[in-house]
Amino acid sequence: MAGVAPKNGPSKTEDEIKADELHVRQIEAEKALKSANAPWWRRADPLTLAILAAAGSLVGNILSEHGKAKDDQALEQTKAQYNLVLQAMATNDAAAAKRNIHFFIDAGLLADGDCRIRNAIDSDNPVLPSLSGTAPAGPANLLSPPLVASLYNFPPGVDGRGQTIGIVEFGGGFDRKDLEQYFSRLKLPVPEIIAVPVNGGGNHPSMTDDGTDMQTAMDIEIAAGTAPRAHLKVYFAPVPKTEGFNAADFAQAVRQATADQVSVLLIGWGLTESRWKDEDIKLVDGALEQAAKQGITVIALSGENGVTDGMTDGRRHVSYPASSPWVLSVGGTTVKIEDGKIKSEKIWRDGQSATGGGVSEKFARPDWQNGVKVPLRADGSTGRGLPDVVATADPAVGYTLFVHGNAVVVGGTGAVVPLWGGLIALLNQANGHNLGYVTPRFYREFGPAKLFREITEGDNGVSGVTGFKAGPGWTPVAGWGSPDGVKLINWLRTHPDGTSTAANVTACPATTSQ
Repeated sequence: MAGVAPKNGPSKTEDEIKADELHVRQIEAEKALKSANAPWWRRADPLTLAILAAAGSLVGNILSEHGKAKDDQALEQTKAQYNLVLQAMATNDAAAAKRNIHFFIDAGLLADGDCRIRNAIDSDNPVLPSLSGTAPAGPANLLSPPLVASLYNFPPGVDGRGQTIGIVEFGGGFDRKDLEQYFSRLKLPVPEIIAVPVNGGGNHPSMTDDGTDMQTAMDIEIAAGTAPRAHLKVYFAPVPKTEGFNAADFAQAVRQATADQVSVLLIGWGLTESRWKDEDIKLVDGALEQAAKQGITVIALSGENGVTDGMTDGRRHVSYPASSPWVLSVGGTTVKIEDGKIKSEKIWRDGQSATGGGVSEKFARPDWQNGVKVPLRADGSTGRGLPDVVATADPAVGYTLFVHGNAVVVGGTGAVVPLWGGLIALLNQANGHNLGYVTPRFYREFGPAKLFREITEGDNGVSGVTGFKAGPGWTPVAGWGSPDGVKLINWLRTHPDGTSTAANVTACPATTSQ
């Protein structure tokens, strides 16, 4: 390294050492700027110059500490690197911070061979990995959204900026104080949220155990926990006065989100197909079709009552709107985690609770499902098979949330909706344009290209009714499997569906802090 002090010679005073450090800063700044061939606007960035000085300080520390044992010196260098990173993040201009960090890495002044620093900066996470490189330990049976994102290899370097995630709710609401506590614990920014009233609804936390506040908290906290810089719009429709949903309110919530041009729309609500009136399905599905055709990815849960969807007639049933061909239908799994990685994954089933999945009685099989083996209906006809994909949903390995001032653990396929919503927002950002109505591509491209974690164990049978079994390829219980975010974005980079150029993404190992 240039500027290494001689091993032997007279000792220097403190003033002389400081002078040497200043000289080293100047030399390294000049070399870094020349080697990077940076444009004038980057060279003139005051923050960049400040960090260049910090980089020189790093070299100066090495000079002044040369007599230390190698282990101590390595530790000091590591500490200096983290100080450099923290200085770079000491700005409200996130773009400048990222630009400066990448500038130093590219110039060879900051070592980041395992991408930890890049990941920390690009995800706006001020808490860097510990000096040992290991993430803080947490309860083995609890998951945070950032941890789940790392388990499924969500693409690094993106955070949802420029994306708007819409969320449909029926009653309930959120408390800003809950969100501040929750995201403070995750070391993430509190998301920008707009509550949108629909037909007289609004953000009205019930502060009871009716589940509506829990649903809202789950949607917000998981979505923003995986795409922390996305904007959220929550469309609050009134609580249904009778069993089921008010189709007019449901359709209006979807139409309002479409008019607002959200990029992803989350629907963590559903009802067995047979409990919907045909005219109500027609009304809601018309709104879903409009959303899909205007470039919105709509995501709906497949249900949490197994192959019967909670019905007691001894038959197989599925949930709507998950059965709509205009949505991405998501189911649930159980994961076993070891050393921050998924060791095994199977279909979620626990007693009478299990992932939904099967064949629609209301919708014919779409042409994009012609290449997979969708089972026939009981009458021998064909129908739309679901789910399309899955992810962890078992409450026993649950997501940690914060609601009504308390930490809670939740699960179910309702939690998979915002998880996939966050992933789609990240893919949109990295891809340079919205995926929009992407469900057909899962069958024509993504699935056959094996971009998912295949689920081959388990079934969703409940109440004595035989469920559908997982297996190779697509199945009406596991879909194509659970996500691998880096595989998906790398496929999209090489198989673009649009005119925008996608950003480059490398499969850097992600941190696994809970």
